[in-house]
Amino acid sequence: MKTTDIRKLSDSELLEQTEKAVLLERESTNLVLDHLREIQSRRLYARLGFSSMFEYCTKHLKYCNSGAQLRIDAMRLSLELPEIKESLEKGDLSLSVIGSFQKFVRHENQKDKKYSKEEKQELLKQVESKSRVEAEKVFAEISPEAFPKEKVRVLSGTQSELRFVADEELMELIAEMKAKLQQKGNADPSYAEIFKSGLRKALKKEKGRVLPRQALAEKVFSVAGATFSEEVKAAASKQTTSPEEVRGAKKGVGKAFGKQPRTPRIYISVSAKKMAFHRADEQCTYFSELTGKRCTEKHFLQVEHIVPVAMGGSSEQENLTVLCACHNRLSAIDSFGMEKMRPYLKFG
Repeated sequence: MKTTDIRKLSDSELLEQTEKAVLLERESTNLVLDHLREIQSRRLYARLGFSSMFEYCTKHLKYCNSGAQLRIDAMRLSLELPEIKESLEKGDLSLSVIGSFQKFVRHENQKDKKYSKEEKQELLKQVESKSRVEAEKVFAEISPEAFPKEKVRVLSGTQSELRFVADEELMELIAEMKAKLQQKGNADPSYAEIFKSGLRKALKKEKGRVLPRQALAEKVFSVAGATFSEEVKAAASKQTTSPEEVRGAKKGVGKAFGKQPRTPRIYISVSAKKMAFHRADEQCTYFSELTGKRCTEKHFLQVEHIVPVAMGGSSEQENLTVLCACHNRLSAIDSFGMEKMRPYLKFG
């Protein structure tokens, strides 16, 4: 409706139409969550060349960072608790309250406190019709550390000021890192230097981490100790992945094809990994035929086999590529099928 039309409305008409617009907005929010849930289930964001749902929502759907995370949190919670969609539509729960709830649950999970479905439902009932601030007070009574006071203040185009509360463990880690830097010749490292050094080291370690597709194939096909002949692959494809059936599958394969020597895990040398990273320009190599977009992820990269070892692939350079975790999973789905991979995938 145009602004000029709105100005002609009577007070009662304006209030009535505003309430209708809010209801439509809530309905459209649920519709967006439904679509995001299906996109995640099909992993379409990955096929478009994005390394995560968050990147898809921010870079493709143009949500701001917080807006994207709120919708992703609500979408994922609705997978476990479908009833929250009705609460969203009625206005009993808001996206911001659900976001705070998910943040609280993630914090509790880190403390090895797992909430059952019933416990989550009870907690959400306690914060119905509350604002985000009021809801966080409820959660903070259970776990005061779940919502630390943090602040980022932009100082210039290249500098920002960070403020957060450090607990005893963090201060000990900072002291340990400071001592290491002093041993390397930095007599009095600043907090910024300490954090920068620690983060660089952590990211470098993750960057070089390799999760072989062969190990994944062994889990999926349950044929460790046998060669991947066509007959073995055919037999293995009929197996499921429960522990009892895994043991049965191994025995069945052994009986069907005779005892075979254990196939050594294919080793990718350090030099081969470095060469693969160099060829990839230190970036995920996935290219989306749908959008013509190459994945831009440069962190948590993994050197993987283009043709899986389980399907006869070698560890020669021409069969090695570099993928982010998201597109490594997508490649495994394309190779082995969604049903075989589903037990190893989070969020569908």
